[in-house]
Amino acid sequence: MDNNSFIKMNRQGWDELIKSNKPFANTILPEYGPFLKRNEEEIGLFRDLANAKVLDLGCGEGESLEYLYKNGASDVWGIDISEEQIIKTQERLPQFKNNFLISPMEEEANIPHNYFDYVISIFSIGYTSDIVRTFKNVYHYLADNGFFVISWTHPFYYCLDMVDSNVIVNKSYFNEDSEIITKGPDKIKLAQKNLMISTMINEAKKAGFYVDKILEEETILKDDVNGYKSNFWRKEKTINCPSTIIYKFKKIRL
Repeated sequence: MDNNSFIKMNRQGWDELIKSNKPFANTILPEYGPFLKRNEEEIGLFRDLANAKVLDLGCGEGESLEYLYKNGASDVWGIDISEEQIIKTQERLPQFKNNFLISPMEEEANIPHNYFDYVISIFSIGYTSDIVRTFKNVYHYLADNGFFVISWTHPFYYCLDMVDSNVIVNKSYFNEDSEIITKGPDKIKLAQKNLMISTMINEAKKAGFYVDKILEEETILKDDVNGYKSNFWRKEKTINCPSTIIYKFKKIRL
């Protein structure tokens, strides 16, 4: 799938998903991923939020930005590929209405450079068609010594599937090709990529980041994600594999 088709599918898919007003598995701060025992209150990746400036890539309906604002951030911005989600973010945080832009994260948006203390991507990074361009954009947006905090499906978790009550490996960990998934009860199509840990680290390094922290958190065995039962998020998979990987990268001057 070429990048333009990837972006078009996700713009249409997310708009349709939000318009349907039906529940779907969603991750927002202080949570970092499905089934995790610890959230931001215990993990503490945002130790110094007082007066912090934060940008959210794939901001959804603005819940994560609202959480950070209530915990001390002074200026919050967000981009999302979906107009429907941006409208909801503007309604949630009307005082920052002009800071929320419709844009895919791999395209440089009309956002200040060398400005933000934190850029975050909470379960959205896999919806970029181009991780290289995305890292370069984030590098420009961040102030020196700023942090890029990412959470996403653990790449090995995505290799697992269920057959009856058995967990099997049905996908190669090395396969980083674009793939089409479905989300929500209407099985709306979205495009995503699940990149190897080494790919994420190496591309971040090339863009000018170093690794501050990588977390693979323990999980709670349960049958739903915030009340929504999913065929993909299954407690049987998490017994021996984390559902989520969390990266915290720091910008260094090139």
